[in-house]
Amino acid sequence: PLFSDLCLQELSLHRAEEIALEYNKTFLIAQESTVQAKERKAQAVSRWLPSVHYRAEFRDIDKKELFFDVFSSQFAFSHRGYSSILQLSQPIFSTDLLFGLKSKELEAEVYSYSQANTQNELLLAVRDRYYAVFLFEKALQIERENIDYLAYALQQEQGRLDAGSATPFEVNQSKTSVANAISLYYATLKELKNARNALILTLGIDPLLEREMELDLKTSPIDSIPTLSLKIKELNQKYHYRTDTFPTTSDYFFHIDTLEKARQLTLFSQSEVQEYLDQALSLRPDLRAKKLQVDVSSQNVNTKLGTYLPKLSGYVRYSYNDIDLGTRPFLQQEYDLSAGVVLTWNIFDSLLREHEVREARSLRSSSQISYTQEWQRIEGEIRNGLYQLEEAMLTYASATQAV
Repeated sequence: PLFSDLCLQELSLHRAEEIALEYNKTFLIAQESTVQAKERKAQAVSRWLPSVHYRAEFRDIDKKELFFDVFSSQFAFSHRGYSSILQLSQPIFSTDLLFGLKSKELEAEVYSYSQANTQNELLLAVRDRYYAVFLFEKALQIERENIDYLAYALQQEQGRLDAGSATPFEVNQSKTSVANAISLYYATLKELKNARNALILTLGIDPLLEREMELDLKTSPIDSIPTLSLKIKELNQKYHYRTDTFPTTSDYFFHIDTLEKARQLTLFSQSEVQEYLDQALSLRPDLRAKKLQVDVSSQNVNTKLGTYLPKLSGYVRYSYNDIDLGTRPFLQQEYDLSAGVVLTWNIFDSLLREHEVREARSLRSSSQISYTQEWQRIEGEIRNGLYQLEEAMLTYASATQAV
């Protein structure tokens, strides 16, 4: 793909998501997988529809045939012949085709949900890396301000030392603080560079464009998110945070007394947690894909069981000299029209189908276990996410009060 038209100046989150959906390789592969699954579904439909076949043959034989005249020195026998067959075939009953079609329909849905899950993960990664860049840009700005402040403090200490009101130890302490601040600055600069590279990699564009990237986000959008804004207000009320005055000693003691509540979710009620779990159960595409995998494996069991039943098909054939090729002159051969029904039935195969059915049932059980495992993983992911969100809001409230 060409990246010359991409503008990464004043890059907004929405624009970053659009670029990722257009250029991210993992998502593009997921899209192609969905297209392939839909084509396999179309192939399964086509197998149910009529098919037309044409076969033509021309034969020219010139060889010795001993059965004509064993007493003659001339054994030559030759003939020429041409045959052609035009046949229309139509499946009438076949469990392979029937359950195969249902399986491919479910498989197409599975890939569709897998693509949706890949898109969700991609958008989450873009947002995570976008805000990581914003975070480290602010952190780098703070580290720079710390260096300026500590450098000014070092100048003051040096002035007091020159005036005889400070000791060399105090000056050396200030020098150490400046050195540590410079070290933190370079560490934060490295983290910022890694975050920018990670964002470019997630977008799926040329890494050389990283130098042109500049975010348009200047302030934190926490207050513009209704859920977070409401929870922070509840947090301030619960822990008696006040933004206009410095916390009193009793405020800190109250906070310490309520630390035991941190062992369980305090900002999110059990009903809210259950609501999030219910939404995940009904909306998470990865979970729905796992559920459809169970349905696909069930159809596979039906397909294997269907091999015990006969297969029935019909045909209409229009042929020219397809029976006795070469026994009549080339221009005196006849056209024939025939039609019929074909029944095929595998009666005994040394228990091959029985073992295939057992294997299919085992695969179905594995799919059901995998679905349960995925649901448990998602439930743990949601609960851990809520704990992390509470921790972040508590840290934010404390930092806001400290400032």
